[in-house]
Parts: sequence; C-alpha cells; structure tokens
Amino acid sequence: MNRTFDKRICPEVKYRNKNIFLIFFICEKGAYCLVMMKHRMLDLAKQQISKRGFRFTMAEMAKQCGISTKTIYECYASKEELIRELVEQAIDEVKEREQAILNDPKLGTMEKLQDLLVLLPQDFQFFDITRLYELQRYYPEVWNTLNSFMEEQWDGVVQMIGEGQAEGLLEKFNTALFIQMYIGGLHRLMEQASTNPGGLTLREALDELVDILLNGIKRR
Repeated sequence: MNRTFDKRICPEVKYRNKNIFLIFFICEKGAYCLVMMKHRMLDLAKQQISKRGFRFTMAEMAKQCGISTKTIYECYASKEELIRELVEQAIDEVKEREQAILNDPKLGTMEKLQDLLVLLPQDFQFFDITRLYELQRYYPEVWNTLNSFMEEQWDGVVQMIGEGQAEGLLEKFNTALFIQMYIGGLHRLMEQASTNPGGLTLREALDELVDILLNGIKRR
C-alpha cells in the first residue's frame, strides 16, 4: 500500500510512540497519516520563553523532544510558525475565558470588569513583561496579530462598563479614552521593560495598571 504522510488528524489511532511524541493514524481511505504531537512542543516552547525569552532554537526543541530537527520542521515550517501558533492559542483561550466570565452568574458587574481587564492566558501570566517587547521586536508579524486582538477585543469590557454605570457603580466617562489609556499604559510598561529587564511579570503589571484605572472611575 502506498503510504503518505500529512498533518491531517484521522479518526482511528493505530500506533503511538511516547518517546518521540509521534502518533500514527489511519485515514478512512486507508492511507496512513503522520501527526506530530504538537502539544508537547508548544509546552516546551512556553517553558523556554519563560526562562530565556525567544532565544531558544528549533534544534534545542528537537533535542528536548527526542526527535530530529528535520522531524520538527515537518510539524512547524519555522520557529515563527510555532510562536504564531502559541499566540493564536493564547488568543483563543482568552476569548473562551472572557465568555465564561461574562456568563458567570456568581460574579457581580465590578468583579466581571476586574477579571476581564486582568485576563491573561494561564501559561503566560508569569512571563516577564519583557517578553511582549521581544515578541514585538523579533516577530513583528506575530506581534501585529496579538496587538490587533488587544486593540479590538473590548466588547465585554464595554458591556460591563455600561452596566456598571447603569447600576451607579461607575462614574460616567469616555470609554474609548479609558481603553486607549489601558493599551497605552501596557505599551509604556513594555518600553520600560526593554531597558530594565527582570521587572514585573505580566500578571503584576496588569494588576497594578488596572488598580490605578479602576480606582479612578469608581463612584465615591
């Protein structure tokens, strides 16, 4: 039988080699497909970024996974592609968690607003804020994807601000300006981190930024 390898996920698992993180599947048409265990590579990439920033190499990743560099490039054509998938997964996670916060009946309006403003992907919250600057500098196209999301995904926050004002919890203010202050503050923190690495984590930076912004708009 002619065996072909591609990256499609097929329904029936036929063989698993845990040492090299490969899974063989058999397609409905009978052709064999080879699928790399991407989750392991993505987890390792997160660890490397947390420890060293974006200076890790694909060869180092392959060594840690116990596979050849050639094999890892069958899964990701480039390091940038791997990083792009990390960012896209992070964006998807934030979208899902945002909906969970908005639909949580146990949370009040201000709790929802606070949680939305400090929302980060689970694996990213302890990253040094310098990592955002590094992403912007070394992978500008991937950064543009993340930055576009940060500038456009504000519907939930706008909704909670509106409800907070209607409930008398928040002062009336320019919501668009508030959002720009948030984004601008984060960018400023990134610039400072570029000259003073080893400072705040993303979680710490957002907590402080949001505390300052929210205290300025709460009704007294």
